[in-house]
Amino acid sequence: MKLESPATVLAEMTRRIDARFGLWLLQDAGVPEGLEPLEDAPDAVPWPVRMPLGSLKERDVLESMDAVAQWVREWGQAQATLPSGITLVWETRQWVRLGEQRIPARMVIDSPAALAEWVNRGVQWSQACFRRDMLFRRFANLRRSPVCRRHLAVFVDWTDDDVERLHALLGWFEANPRSGLYLRQLPVPGIDTKWVEPRKAVVRDFLLATKGHSLTSVSQDFHEVCGLRKPSAKLRLRILCPELRATLAGLCDIEAPVEEVARMSLPARSVIIVENLETGLALPDFEGTVAFMRLGHAVSELARIPWLVPDHLGGTVDEGALPRLIYWGDLDTHGFAILSRARGIFSRLQSILMDKATFSGGQALWVNELKPNRAEELRHLTRSEMDVYAGLREHRWGTNLRLEQERLSWPVCLHALQEALREDHDDQEERQDYELKFTDGPFAAPQC
Repeated sequence: MKLESPATVLAEMTRRIDARFGLWLLQDAGVPEGLEPLEDAPDAVPWPVRMPLGSLKERDVLESMDAVAQWVREWGQAQATLPSGITLVWETRQWVRLGEQRIPARMVIDSPAALAEWVNRGVQWSQACFRRDMLFRRFANLRRSPVCRRHLAVFVDWTDDDVERLHALLGWFEANPRSGLYLRQLPVPGIDTKWVEPRKAVVRDFLLATKGHSLTSVSQDFHEVCGLRKPSAKLRLRILCPELRATLAGLCDIEAPVEEVARMSLPARSVIIVENLETGLALPDFEGTVAFMRLGHAVSELARIPWLVPDHLGGTVDEGALPRLIYWGDLDTHGFAILSRARGIFSRLQSILMDKATFSGGQALWVNELKPNRAEELRHLTRSEMDVYAGLREHRWGTNLRLEQERLSWPVCLHALQEALREDHDDQEERQDYELKFTDGPFAAPQC
């Protein structure tokens, strides 16, 4: 005997509406004739919903008379609290020993609105429906998109002002699909970059849906979807060689759009790529050397710099004229992911201070990596690099550990850089004896 009490049914139906609120919100709106949904909804619910309350045999009642009587009383009391649209169905049973008995059999719930009212979600449901109808009247294609489910917060949690801003912004983009404006230039009341930036994914997905596109079948780039002009990616670099600086009017620390850096055509013999800004700022002078810093996963932008000679341009340059490339990143899963991405562009890229010995030697400085990279394999790592990466992912030395490059002994770091740069010369006699200035602190003073 399994009997569902009013409390358990209420809890279960609360769980269901919370889990399927977005689906039911879209399903409740309906799809106009001739407009097919973009995706199937296998978890769609045909209304009305019938909820069985349990099955009883005479033997069950005789064995648990008090419990069954209490269950019947509870449903009798609950019936008085049910809102319109929810019906408690009673059935009459004719038993041999107990005679005719009337017991609760099932609940019939006519609509999501009725259910929402019963489980104390009525105000939330009414608000969501009002916002849904306002958007659907203006943008009919939203009816056949899962965008309601993906961004349910628009209908449930956003303020009325924010929903109106979204409505106005979508209308402006519909009327100006290829404006070519920067985001800050949009002439939409109440819209500025501070409002849009944290809502980019919402705006993009809603705009795709208004155009009748799937949320996964076309470009996911916000600026492209919105027809906006995308600000040029910028690179931060330091010129570590006095002779190279002289060709740039003495400039050392430069931040410029990728296109402008590409036109610099620096005859660099060595290029150091460091993951963090502070590390790059602390680097001393090295002959013929340029340092890029704070790229992160945007390291792929370096493929657009011809004087770095990425692999796709390698055939146009003598191998001896290729600048040496050195990567030094954090000893964590994301540092190795960036290294792999960079080596996918520059197969000759050499890593330093990203080995097992360096990680083990910095045990006292280990910290936690909050969100480790999830990739099981990184295609462009060497065998030894992959071993360290796997060790970090598998918690070989501890859970989610990382060693930040800034925490390493600075003299040790400079010595490793010096040795890597020395290897740039085949002739031992032509090696320059780099003068390295050490300090007691973690970083040397910047040279520019």
